[in-house]
Amino acid sequence: MKRKSILLSLAFAAAFSSVASAQRVDITSNPPGATVYVDDPNGTPIGTTPLSRVRLRRGSYTLHFRLANHADAQLPVTVQRWRESFSVNLQAQSVIVLNAANEGAQGAQVRIDGEPVGALPVRQTVEPGRHLVQVGREGYNTLSQWVEVEGAQVATLPVMLERAAPETGSILVAGDTTGAAIFVDGDPRGTAPTVLDNIPAGQHSVEIRPPTGQELQPVQQTVLVIAGERAVVNFTLQPTAPAGGTLRVLANVPAAVISIDGEAAGNSPAVREGLAPGDHIVEARADGYQPITRPVTIEAGREQVVSLELQEVQRAAGRIVINSDVDGATVTVDGEARGTPPVVIEDAPAGTHAIVVSAPGRRDFRQTCTTGPGVDCELTIDMDAAPAPIRVVEANNVSGAQLYVDGELVGPVPFEGTVPSGNHQVEVRAPGYESFTAQMNFEASAEPRVVDVALRQEGALSDDELEMQEAEILFRHQQTVARSGVPLPQDLAVLDFSVGWPYLFEARLGIGIMDWLDAGIALRTFFRLTEFEARVKAGFRPVEQFSIGGQFRIGGGLGGSADLVDNVDVTRDDMGQITGRPTWGTGENETSLAEDIAGHPTNNFFFSLEALFSLHFASAGNFTLWTGFDFYSDRWDWHESHRDCRFAGGCNDDMNGSPVAADPSLGILAPNGERQNLARFRIGGSLEIIFSRRWNGWVSFEGAFGPDRRIVGDILGFNNSDIQMYTRLGLTYKFDYGH
Repeated sequence: MKRKSILLSLAFAAAFSSVASAQRVDITSNPPGATVYVDDPNGTPIGTTPLSRVRLRRGSYTLHFRLANHADAQLPVTVQRWRESFSVNLQAQSVIVLNAANEGAQGAQVRIDGEPVGALPVRQTVEPGRHLVQVGREGYNTLSQWVEVEGAQVATLPVMLERAAPETGSILVAGDTTGAAIFVDGDPRGTAPTVLDNIPAGQHSVEIRPPTGQELQPVQQTVLVIAGERAVVNFTLQPTAPAGGTLRVLANVPAAVISIDGEAAGNSPAVREGLAPGDHIVEARADGYQPITRPVTIEAGREQVVSLELQEVQRAAGRIVINSDVDGATVTVDGEARGTPPVVIEDAPAGTHAIVVSAPGRRDFRQTCTTGPGVDCELTIDMDAAPAPIRVVEANNVSGAQLYVDGELVGPVPFEGTVPSGNHQVEVRAPGYESFTAQMNFEASAEPRVVDVALRQEGALSDDELEMQEAEILFRHQQTVARSGVPLPQDLAVLDFSVGWPYLFEARLGIGIMDWLDAGIALRTFFRLTEFEARVKAGFRPVEQFSIGGQFRIGGGLGGSADLVDNVDVTRDDMGQITGRPTWGTGENETSLAEDIAGHPTNNFFFSLEALFSLHFASAGNFTLWTGFDFYSDRWDWHESHRDCRFAGGCNDDMNGSPVAADPSLGILAPNGERQNLARFRIGGSLEIIFSRRWNGWVSFEGAFGPDRRIVGDILGFNNSDIQMYTRLGLTYKFDYGH
């Protein structure tokens, strides 16, 4: 027995050393299936989640997770002990797939939420929510469409583009002369009558020239062509006038109005052909300029060019005064910076001036004003706050969510628009959900400010609270030990399997009932006797490192029956009745065979009271000492050497049939089925090691003080008595039953 105890101690020491030096961890993700890399996201992956018993040395690492349609995640971890668990939640992403559904859409450029992502076809990963898709190409109408996608959803959008409305028109040319040549902007375009198609929108010069050999004057006309419409030119060719001269008038002011002999000749530059030879008066006028006239002499068959220079009208100086309600605003007048308000410009040139006032976070103020004789320009400017772009996205896609800014309804979520710059209260409400409220400062910018909201149902725990609760349960289960003063947690159960002495095999089931109470049942056997047990334990843990408890156990057992009729020779008459009644035993223990012919049943009853005191070593395990009082009532009819008379030859000599009393070493039968009732004290201790969240290992030793129990003597047939020193080696499996 001593040798067995030494071997058990060595095995326990080896197991404990292995647990202390090995570091194997569990790695999970939600959802599972993510590829996991350690430190280098471009290195060799260690597998896909869930991963169990991954071997890592103690130290710090960064775990990288990759999963299709989910954002990559990083998790810094520090490996310190055996079977730690690391987990990460992966944020689902969505995919928008755009394909060309007609020829017009092929190769079209794509923007998503204003950002260019390439030409069709396009496959783009986006955040769940609402996104603006824009597809366009030259000559086609741009497609703009909102697409809403859920987490990990692939949304496919076939794109069809329609040609843009035509930017050309047509001209119908008809007149009184068939075959007249047509020129548009100097280019020949056939003969009249005809329809000229694909003429760009805008003004064009249309000239009609007579057919060769006809003495007719050509006609020139300016025609306005409108896209998608048809202009009409009806011409009449007049006979050729007597030979005259040509006058071309130029002016230094574009579009100055030119008159010849008081008759309007068009805007500068102007050309008049066929003027009668002689003297003529040319005049030019333009707003803001003094009119000018000049005489000119025209000669037949020659062109005369006249250049006129108009002088600006001198206007009296005015005064410009600009005030603003915003400190730090800047003023620009006619493109020239003038400083901060108030701005006063004395002797400003007469005329119209462009005023621009700018300030951070405010909408630019733009206005024109006029100065002149006795006319000043005075402005007092109240600048409006510039709008700030905002995008509100609800991560859980809650139906009926609404956005409120400063208590006023703005619109449904997801929302994209603007709010005035400044500090505002942003609130998202939805029926049945707790409102999201935040005070935010908004500033004008090119990019919208994104507000991510995750509403949770009323009364539901937040993500942080759920994580803390799960972490607390995981930590509590990790630290749970079955053999200590503290009861099991309410939502946890344990299964114990052990081998040892004197009970060769034992199995226990325990469950937590209350914070201070647990209960369990057990089955154990050494084959001569199989016992059933029920127990309850109450206890508490005043500090993290210490617990105390009390335990009550009660039960009983059954075993085989030893029948002496099969083992002792008897004499029977012709009718089969026993006539020879040999005796059993010697002296005061002598009894007749007839007293024992009914057999020798094996059974027992017991109860125990125990006090337990435990030291807890964080998540490593615990050491527990206990003292107990036991009462046993055993029915086992053999004592002294405890030889088992149930086996053949155990109660008689097969060679000569002599009674068993002839050899006292074979055991003595208890008279009249006498039970052994005894009470004794017991002191013991156990060391329990936590291997993982699910598994513990333990070893226990205990000694009994009081009478020997004859039923536990000579269990293996070596003529041994009850040694009253007991030991066990076991494993504990922990599992949830409340979640």
